Amino acid sequence: MELLVKMAIRRYLKLHYPKEMRRIIARADRIRPKLAKRAQNIGGKENTLANNLDMFILFISYYEATDHGMDGEAIDEIIAYIYRMIKPLNVIMDINRRPFLVILRNYLFKSYNQYAAKVKEKQNHGEWSDTWGMIVDPNHTKTGFAFTLVGCPIAEYAKKYGYMDLMPHMCALDHTYAKLMHAKLIRTHTVATGADSCDYWYVPDKSRTARNYKGKIV
Repeated sequence: MELLVKMAIRRYLKLHYPKEMRRIIARADRIRPKLAKRAQNIGGKENTLANNLDMFILFISYYEATDHGMDGEAIDEIIAYIYRMIKPLNVIMDINRRPFLVILRNYLFKSYNQYAAKVKEKQNHGEWSDTWGMIVDPNHTKTGFAFTLVGCPIAEYAKKYGYMDLMPHMCALDHTYAKLMHAKLIRTHTVATGADSCDYWYVPDKSRTARNYKGKIV
């Protein structure tokens, strides 16, 4: 995934900063290790969610390298390009098809439960205290699939170091992921908007729930 993101960033730079592209890439490469050093230790490669924080740090290394020119709107453009690149996957990734939904939900819940168990184990030994907590299937529904992430190292990093203006654009990535699966993401709160958790409920975009839901979505 990192290679795809880097390719999308380079495409953005070629379009918007053609003469400065090489200088910006070199500067971002110098800045990124310094930004990463400031981040919480949430387990590195051993933590399956840590890559999300790594991707945020990758983005802000270019944000800094362009003197904040590659801002939230740039993130939107880069994410939209990545979506176009992987959009062919939505031919098979359609949770409106019940068999696919069941297979995906079972796979994800197994993975999420393994993650939650790993976090509990690590935290019992005084490690991973700043990582995401995970509550699997909190609303016990067969419509789509749901989970809750407790806390957010990305939002905490952004708040601590002055990047909160980028958070709405980063959080919007989850809605792009929903589109890839022909889903609607029903999310009523996030850590970035002041809550202590982020709720996720992905429902098929052709479902009655998707059509009739009128509540708040962030």
